[in-house]
Amino acid sequence: MRLHAKVLLVVVPLAVIPLLMLGWLAYDQLRSSGIERSSNQMTTLMDQLARSFQMHQNVAEANIQLFADASLMRTYALTEDEEERYVLMLPSLLKLFTSYLRAYPDYTEIRFLLPDGYEDARATLEPMPNSMTNEGETPFFKALSRFDGETMSRVSIRSDVDVVAMQVARPIRLSNLATEDPLGAEPVLRGYLIVTMTLDFMREQMAASRIGETGHTLIVNKIGEILFHQDPSQIGEYLPSQLLETVWSADGRKQLLQVAYQDEPVMLATRRLHEDLALVGVLPESELLAESQRLEKLIVWIVLGTVVLMIVALLIAMNLLMVRPLKQLMHAVREIGSGNLTPKIPLSSSDELGLLALSFQEMGLHLQTSRHKIERLAYHDSLTGLPNRLMFHEYLQHMVSLARRENTQMAILFLDLDNFKRINDTLGHQIGDQLLKDMAARLTEILRLQDFIYREAYPDTSEVIARLGGDEFVILLPNIKGAGDAAKIATRILKAMKDPIYLNNHELCIGTSIGISLFPDDGAEVTDLVKYADAAMYHAKEQGRNNFQFYSASQNLMTTELLSLESRLRRALSNSEFELYYQPQVRTETGEMTGVEALLRWNDPEHGIISPDQFIPIAEDCGLILPIGEWVLHEACRQTGAWMAAGLPPITVSVNVSGIQLQRQELPLIVDRVLADTGLKPEFLELEITETTLMKVNAEVIEHLSAMQRKGITISLDDFGTGYSSLSLLRGLPIGKLKIDKSFVQGMLIDPQDEAIVLAILFIAASLGLETTAEGVETQEQAIQLAREGCNSLQGYLLSRPLPALEMTKLLKSGIASETFAVSMGRTSSVL
Repeated sequence: MRLHAKVLLVVVPLAVIPLLMLGWLAYDQLRSSGIERSSNQMTTLMDQLARSFQMHQNVAEANIQLFADASLMRTYALTEDEEERYVLMLPSLLKLFTSYLRAYPDYTEIRFLLPDGYEDARATLEPMPNSMTNEGETPFFKALSRFDGETMSRVSIRSDVDVVAMQVARPIRLSNLATEDPLGAEPVLRGYLIVTMTLDFMREQMAASRIGETGHTLIVNKIGEILFHQDPSQIGEYLPSQLLETVWSADGRKQLLQVAYQDEPVMLATRRLHEDLALVGVLPESELLAESQRLEKLIVWIVLGTVVLMIVALLIAMNLLMVRPLKQLMHAVREIGSGNLTPKIPLSSSDELGLLALSFQEMGLHLQTSRHKIERLAYHDSLTGLPNRLMFHEYLQHMVSLARRENTQMAILFLDLDNFKRINDTLGHQIGDQLLKDMAARLTEILRLQDFIYREAYPDTSEVIARLGGDEFVILLPNIKGAGDAAKIATRILKAMKDPIYLNNHELCIGTSIGISLFPDDGAEVTDLVKYADAAMYHAKEQGRNNFQFYSASQNLMTTELLSLESRLRRALSNSEFELYYQPQVRTETGEMTGVEALLRWNDPEHGIISPDQFIPIAEDCGLILPIGEWVLHEACRQTGAWMAAGLPPITVSVNVSGIQLQRQELPLIVDRVLADTGLKPEFLELEITETTLMKVNAEVIEHLSAMQRKGITISLDDFGTGYSSLSLLRGLPIGKLKIDKSFVQGMLIDPQDEAIVLAILFIAASLGLETTAEGVETQEQAIQLAREGCNSLQGYLLSRPLPALEMTKLLKSGIASETFAVSMGRTSSVL
């Protein structure tokens, strides 16, 4: 069968009948949509007016709280001297009230009533005379005097000026600290601050808002009196009792009610504005029916016109069926040449033209597949399958432009896996890579179904997550309502990350620190949003890790300062800005100085001496702790060897070792190299490791410590008593000395608990055959008590502050520290 015959047999019957059915369905759908649109317009307008009223009421209640808390208002309310109150303070108070009235045009007057209802002060910008100066017997004041809350509001009609207003009142309860006991003073009612706000703003909004062509809104009070209406002649009229009952009983319903109003069926919607006011929306049903009739005529003409056009088109198509397919094929070839590898060719027949079109489509699909593979290699992370930094920035730039155009909010979540580097370095990169893939899969499951895990830039995608590199991920949350939405997603991520992951018989517990920046609150540029989220992530790590933090300008300043500190820290080692100070340790039995502790100091050319508490955490985070720690070890051993070579008494030098040095270095090899370079014997070196750090090391590190101990190096446990080590674990560690933390030493004479801890540590050390050193000894009584209880050596300001090498050399020659100890102990030093 030839091509034109197929068209005649298939297109004519299959096109006309569905078109008629489609016309009927379109009419029914448009009619329903028109009714729904009018209903939605009505409910939306009602909600907007109700929210506007509520907003003005909330603002008034918040403002009256601010007015009542003003220092002048409080002082005026507490002042009992009438001359000072009314001559000196009242003019200033009225001036303050007047400034409030000018700032808020809706407020007509501000009054201050005494507890008995007498009007004490009043300010107004309009000539609205007060009905009475003593309102003690008015219903409003009686209700106010019984009110025990913070703020009370009441709507009333000022008959003298025919104005509908809301009175917002706040009791002022204050304690006079000048005459009463501050500890036992009870707040006393000093009066009531009342702000009168006109409701004319509702009339303006109602006049500017319309429901359809003939619909309108009105406001009635509890008794059905119409207070506001777009038709002024209706103001003061009353709703029928049956309709009024329907209005008050239907409050809160979103559905429209079908009732009769003014002898006409209407659709009614209500919103309660206040306990005394209701907003009513009225839309005549005749308007809805008129729109349906217009739609009916329109659909009929459209269907008839379409049928006529189709008949004409079919007549013309007979002459074009052989030409049009060829033109389509030529167009498809041009599309493929211009880059559209999958052009649409509407040919599905099995004739020669159809087969040719199919061949073109297959060729385009093959080319499209090849292009997708190339793009995936360029825009996606090869490990996790997530898009990379390049694709994320392109997509983020697009979403920022879209959000700016549509005035929507977005959030950027910057994630960094906690302790990933330690796992990667300890268990190997293979475990680390698998962990990253599992984390990417877990994040995919955590986010909502419509979230985009940054696999492809699909046009219908709302959220996006990407891997920027290493253990850093970033999530884009567009179209959020506020910071709360971002906080919910971050909380869900943190909760799911608590579950352990099992890889190669290893149970891995890993958390994440999340930083959040918001568009447009924090920034409007792509680079700023990512940078601020990164800064907030670092703040989350400083807050203890495994939490989320929002960006703030102070965090950006802190991050900038930290980056500057890190940059200067990198130059400090090469510029010889570090210096070691030494604090002596004295033997309690003999009074001899037997050792010193090496303490690191940084003399920054720009900021002077910087405390180790400031730069050591940064050095650990950026990896500089490794070269700095090796320099400290080498310099301490060199200086100790130099003292011995000069003929000074042999002493032991204590060097602090961080947890990163234990985990990420072959510490025994470095120690051996330093001892060989400086010529210091192992027995004169002591390595101090904090209790918390030693509890986290693995068996391999403990074996390294044991090997160094067998060579003669002393391993001491620093700040003992502040961690959570058990006695069984302590017994198995290669420890030669316990150092009692200075917090316990300084409190042992005044706090029985600290004294008990010190005695327990000394007993444990004696039982296990360990040496003990007490840190932070500052008084003679502390030294005597520690010596009496069996502490082996003391260290602290009682003996000497930390000294630079030159001053320490003089101290070693003079033996002043030993003499100071002897004097504090009440005996003569053997050194002397």
